[in-house]
Amino acid sequence: MASIFEWVVKRVVRELDRNGELIPMDSLQNSASFQPYCLLSKKSSSSWFWRRRYVCVGLFIRDILEPSDPEPAVECVSPIHFQDTVDSNKQVSVKVMAPGQGKLAFGAAVSGSSSASLNVCTLRVSPNTWDTMLRERHLRQPEHKVLQQLRNRGDDVFMVTEVLQTQEAVEVTQTRKQEGSGQLALPRAIGSQVEGQGHMNRKKTVTIPSGSILAFRVAQLVITGSDLNIHGILNKKQRTFVTFQAESKLPGGAGDQRRLSSGFSMIKSIYDHFKIQSDGLTEDSLVLTEDFQGLQMEVNACAEILENFSKTLCGQLLGVLGQVLWDQQALQVLQALEESLEQGQQLGRVEPLSGPAGAILECLVLPCRTVVKELAGPIFYLLEALAALSETQHVLLAQMLEARSLLEPLKLVEGLLEQSIPWEERRAVSLLPELLGSSWGSEAPAWGLLEGCGLELQVDAPQVCWEPEAQGCTCALYACLALLLKLSQLC
Repeated sequence: MASIFEWVVKRVVRELDRNGELIPMDSLQNSASFQPYCLLSKKSSSSWFWRRRYVCVGLFIRDILEPSDPEPAVECVSPIHFQDTVDSNKQVSVKVMAPGQGKLAFGAAVSGSSSASLNVCTLRVSPNTWDTMLRERHLRQPEHKVLQQLRNRGDDVFMVTEVLQTQEAVEVTQTRKQEGSGQLALPRAIGSQVEGQGHMNRKKTVTIPSGSILAFRVAQLVITGSDLNIHGILNKKQRTFVTFQAESKLPGGAGDQRRLSSGFSMIKSIYDHFKIQSDGLTEDSLVLTEDFQGLQMEVNACAEILENFSKTLCGQLLGVLGQVLWDQQALQVLQALEESLEQGQQLGRVEPLSGPAGAILECLVLPCRTVVKELAGPIFYLLEALAALSETQHVLLAQMLEARSLLEPLKLVEGLLEQSIPWEERRAVSLLPELLGSSWGSEAPAWGLLEGCGLELQVDAPQVCWEPEAQGCTCALYACLALLLKLSQLC
């Protein structure tokens, strides 16, 4: 069963946000931190399917401006009452009888329910408010220490301009009940009959406190010298620190070095591989698009680079990745590796790390402690894909990896992505029977993987309700399955 908090958030956002501008919270633990006017940071991502998470930097806009007066009051939009109730009950029974041969019968029933009823309100910073604020205040000089650190790391900075907030505490419960029975009767001559039955009940309850943030909207800070602007319309190519962007245009400049150090420009290593291995295919002619063809090109390029790994190295990496999946720490490993590489870029060599991050790093460095960028590319790409998935999905992948059963779910996810085009539209997608494997239901591992992407699935007529917001997670799942399968085949 997926996170109840995430389930509630997705339901509310889907109902109230028609333009797709609200960013759902993915954790109840820090849902009170994303308040209007607070500053967030986000690193650029090397893969289009994984949107890096926004991170609170512990500052508000007043902390980087002079004078540091309190921010203007926010607008409170009229409260909205939201209620969502789901109650399902599905049963199936089969009987097989043959004269003189005996009888075989079995049945199964699955039922579940979930209900959420809550009052939410929108707190909003008017664009006119922040325009007036910026006319009357100026960026602090010297620059705040935290801004300096973000500038050096090449991170972008954003301000929360709108939040969807609960007005009172609410308790949400999800239940799932499964029952099964079977009967085997042999011919009279033998005179034996076997019967069995069982059931399993699951119940999850969470209390969402009053004042919890369910979703938020941001505007990007753009700093040019000592001038500060706030852009409400986000642009993927826009960077916060414009001077940093200008430096990156100089070959070998500081900006270029910092940018390369963020995961060593993983996609660039894939481009370079294509330039070397293919006939006349250059970086300019290789255009990776945000569609299934572009996804396949990225994953196939990574898989091709992995073929250069030795059997021993593939086995080492697979063992460490299995540990990462069981411990559900893909994001922490990715962050530790990135920080190590950023420091190594400045020192000319990377220092050893402890734990799984260190084990992965040792697979990618030469005896002189420099990183082999071509090898680092696909591994960082895989870690970014793993970081986009939930803890439940990590455990399911770990189980499939141990059982060497990655091929069937890979074909299933691949078929789903192909049938769901265009991804921007909601639709019901029928799943081909040959893609479902030996079982299909709420306990099937592939079911859990897809459910974790935010998709609704049906048992009777195997079907998936495709949701546009599930695109990123489903594409990340495809990349994980494909690359983990490739590594296991190379061992």
